[in-house]
Amino acid sequence: MAELIDVALEQRQDHPKEYTILWWTLWFGLTVEEGHVINYCGLPYTCKFTLDRTKYDDSKVIVAHAPSFEFDFPYVDDVKSGKKAFILQTAESPQDFEIKSKWTGIFTHLWSHRFDADYVQSYFKAGRQEGSFIYSILTKPMYTIQEKNAFRKELGLAPVAWIVSSCKAKNGRHIYVNQMLKYIKVDVYGHCMNNKAWPKHSDGKDFTDREVVGRYKFYLSLENSNCNDYVTEKLERSYTVGTVPILDGPKDYSRFLATNHSYLRLDDFATPEQLSLRIQQLDQDDTAYMRYLDYKESNIPIESLLSPKLLETYDVPQGIWGPDREGARCGVCELAHDMAEGSYQYNPNKVVGPDPTCAFKKWVFFSWVAEYYWLTIALVILGIFAGATILIACCKSRRARRCFQALRYNLTPRSWRDKRMTDASVRTDDYQLLE
Repeated sequence: MAELIDVALEQRQDHPKEYTILWWTLWFGLTVEEGHVINYCGLPYTCKFTLDRTKYDDSKVIVAHAPSFEFDFPYVDDVKSGKKAFILQTAESPQDFEIKSKWTGIFTHLWSHRFDADYVQSYFKAGRQEGSFIYSILTKPMYTIQEKNAFRKELGLAPVAWIVSSCKAKNGRHIYVNQMLKYIKVDVYGHCMNNKAWPKHSDGKDFTDREVVGRYKFYLSLENSNCNDYVTEKLERSYTVGTVPILDGPKDYSRFLATNHSYLRLDDFATPEQLSLRIQQLDQDDTAYMRYLDYKESNIPIESLLSPKLLETYDVPQGIWGPDREGARCGVCELAHDMAEGSYQYNPNKVVGPDPTCAFKKWVFFSWVAEYYWLTIALVILGIFAGATILIACCKSRRARRCFQALRYNLTPRSWRDKRMTDASVRTDDYQLLE
């Protein structure tokens, strides 16, 4: 009997219990999540993703990819009663329905880049191993400052590069860059404002993104939306190759920055002209420029070298779930176990709700103001002067004074006007003039 129990326990260890997690949607039209097994979390059980909706009854946890969600979920009552957990999954800036639609109220959990989400999956891998965010930050620069200066002279490269796929960003980032181009040269690669051909190696193969960016001193790491914690691979691309990133994204970048002097930021400059002037100064001063990359060349232990907030976020010991792809999936797997085994404490008031964290159209109206800056100031001054002139003229004209008196008379309540006129301490000449 004891031998049978030992065999059963051994089989259990070899084949831990598996919990099914149903993806209600595809991922941008792809079936990449089908069959993914979560067995790397240090848990005594595993989980498996499926796209097969016929397994709905076997799944306590349902996942919907926000950009792919088609508002076709018919089991809302199961979610509201606590029988199922419905997770909204996204690594993108919020979709329209995430901001204002009633649909966000049916989701019980959020799996997102946001650090206030139930399951955090940022764009960067935690830990210190190869491929992690910290490893990328500490990687030696792809080129020396001397080589970058040579690229500037021999290849005619600009001091700044930008790889961009679309001119339809919600915050209008291309509008800001368009103003920058008036004051400084920017090499733009991609499908928006393109002014530079993608380089190729001698064997005809295209450069990688990092090979392109690595030759420049500065890189525009501009997000397409300004939302809390929405920081994408654009920042890591710049840090990895040893290029100074020029940032625009969330209000708080602190958990993502190598040091407090490793970047430039659009919000720190009043105008694109001022930002361009600072870039030109650093382009001509190698010593000042290299201070922005001192974290790359230092022998100081990273605990003293890198930002404490960065280390707190991403310097995660082995075996601890971090704010990355694997960590988020481990958390979802744990939820599937707790739901199936009845150990999850259901809260009927827990819903995702709309996302209020974004500042949309940040630069949309910037172009007009920047383009007509002096004209705007002139019009304001002219308007003030014209208003003052009219006011002075009116004060000197008896007819104008009577017009103002009539306006004041008509806007004054009758009861208050009668009371004021019977008060001996109040002059009533103006009112009598109108009777």
